[in-house]
Amino acid sequence: MAEREGVLAGAPLIFAFSVVRFSPILKLPQLIPDIHQAIRDRLPGFFQMVKSMQPGIAQGSEPNSWAFLDRNAEYACVLGVDHLILQSTNYLHFANHLDLFRECLTALTQHSGGLDVAGIGMRYVDRIEPLDGETLADYLPDTLLPLNCEALAKREVKALMGVSTTTYQLDPEFLHIRCWRQTGMWIPDDLAEPAMVFEIAKQTRQPSKSFGQSQSVFVPVSENGALLDTDAYWPMPMTERLATEDICARLDKLHGTANFAFRTVAKDHAFEVWGKSR
Repeated sequence: MAEREGVLAGAPLIFAFSVVRFSPILKLPQLIPDIHQAIRDRLPGFFQMVKSMQPGIAQGSEPNSWAFLDRNAEYACVLGVDHLILQSTNYLHFANHLDLFRECLTALTQHSGGLDVAGIGMRYVDRIEPLDGETLADYLPDTLLPLNCEALAKREVKALMGVSTTTYQLDPEFLHIRCWRQTGMWIPDDLAEPAMVFEIAKQTRQPSKSFGQSQSVFVPVSENGALLDTDAYWPMPMTERLATEDICARLDKLHGTANFAFRTVAKDHAFEVWGKSR
């Protein structure tokens, strides 16, 4: 039986995402300089983000979130008036992730006076690409894979697209396991805005290339591949004032749930492949 524990040499993880959502902090724009000063030793990079508007509507000039990045642009803290996100394209150990999450959270709470929390989440996205001669069924159970009907596939189908979702209510947490099968997808749609932070950061480091010419941080899924999206979330029935360590303890529990799900769902063959250096 394949070894399922420990760090995988060929891990398929491409994106780690943790979030705490809270009641809006309306003075957050004025607090940003002090918050950045508190975390700039580890996250010196900084830029402001303006939410995309609908075509034909004038786009506002006021930022709706602020991004702080490490020197390698592999970790980013994104702050909005009602959320704090810590995300990474080079996640290795949860303990290190939690340590940085705690530092960002501490800076926010110290300058805002506290957080009335609405929800906490931990999410992992893995890109699963079968080797030559293999299929997704060698890596994931058939019940998790989006429907692939051979009879329909023989017709004039331009691209196979689909998502399979299973939700577990663990009380009080929810666990969502999704398998996205969509050729060319680089990240689940609802994560595209925060993940774009890394694309923007890379673009600013290659000013001589246009956005379309610059190599993307994320590799799109091939026709044979899929994204495995494991999302553990702890909603609050009513907002609750939580201290930093309370939030971190709940994030730790959510990590345990998501990690257990990933290591339980994938097949032995998957861990045999992922456990080998490439």
